[in-house]
Amino acid sequence: MAIPELIKTDRSLFIETMALSIFTAALPFSVSLIQGALLLFLGAALFRRYTSASLGEVWPELKANPLFVPWLAYLAAGLVAALTGADAVRSLKALNSDLFTAMAFFSLCLFVRPKARDTALDVYVISVTIAATYGITQALHGLWQGTDIRAHATNHPVRFGEIMVIGLALILSRLFSGEELVARTKRLLHVSAALLISAIALSQTRGAYLGAALVFAVLFMIKPSSRKAIIATAAAAALLGILLSAANPRLRYKAASIFLGANSAFTRTAAPDQSIGTRLILWRTGAQIIRDHPLFGIGPGNVKKLFPQYCPPPYPEDKVWGSLHNLYIHQTAERGLFGLAALLTLFISMLRAAAHSNHIAPSAITSWALAIMLPYYLMNFTEITFQHVHTSYAVLLALAVSVTARRIVPRQ
Repeated sequence: MAIPELIKTDRSLFIETMALSIFTAALPFSVSLIQGALLLFLGAALFRRYTSASLGEVWPELKANPLFVPWLAYLAAGLVAALTGADAVRSLKALNSDLFTAMAFFSLCLFVRPKARDTALDVYVISVTIAATYGITQALHGLWQGTDIRAHATNHPVRFGEIMVIGLALILSRLFSGEELVARTKRLLHVSAALLISAIALSQTRGAYLGAALVFAVLFMIKPSSRKAIIATAAAAALLGILLSAANPRLRYKAASIFLGANSAFTRTAAPDQSIGTRLILWRTGAQIIRDHPLFGIGPGNVKKLFPQYCPPPYPEDKVWGSLHNLYIHQTAERGLFGLAALLTLFISMLRAAAHSNHIAPSAITSWALAIMLPYYLMNFTEITFQHVHTSYAVLLALAVSVTARRIVPRQ
């Protein structure tokens, strides 16, 4: 339906589609636009429900969401940790991000309509492709100038690499869904996949390398009819990585150092480089905090406040850190073992919800949610990705559209 016609026939759908498209376009780039577009989407959807006298159905639908209780438990664990931690005021402020993240997820689950969803996901593919192209030009410019510049677009290279993995999971899910694609669309998706794979390689992000490999592995497991195409695409991706590594030896080192870093973590031997060394110090600092505050932690947002007490100078990279660069250690330090249990319960529930959706309504969008969950959990071992808007909101979008895809007759 053309935009002018849509404005005339269904203004609320037009506003929701526009807001949701701004949201997905902003996911690789701007936190402010992400949150602003989401608030616009929520306001438009609530107004539609109000005018159609169906606002009262929101609460029953919310309680019926498979993630409702796990999210409540996670938020409650955070609140307890905040009230018993080192600085309750700071922690309560930090919990605002948890509340907004939960609100974003449930808003998407409750109010996304198929037409708006399909348009917004197309916009998302375009947006991550633009971000990938931008990042690639940065890295290639660095090579041209004789300097080692990691692809990053408008983000930190690590977060950029993770963003690319999430986008790649959607593109590959579409390519391997088994659904008939227009030849032009299929070509464009292949070009986008090649750009995102190149961007991941040039980001020099070890977590993203592992995440991308796991995306292929998960799709191989859940898409038996497409396994030949998945193997061929994975081989092409590996070849592309080898060619890029030939141009930049640093890429070869990054891939090879994954094993060296894991060996350092388990054997307490010297780290192969500063990046891994910093993470090992941060993880050990987190372990000390956990030993002293095992049940409820020091409170959300308090790692930076107490970091000097647990990591005497010289600090890694000469700064006081507010992130322990491992979500599971970080949240246990701040929220204790009860908080870790709540986080793991939420993550397991997310995985189960994605698997159930893909089982009863297999499609490209339900495959996307399932394909990205395990890689997302893996990438959180070297970052606190769940607490970053660009990545967490994209993954929750995948899960939300997967949950809504279960509906036989979506609400119009």
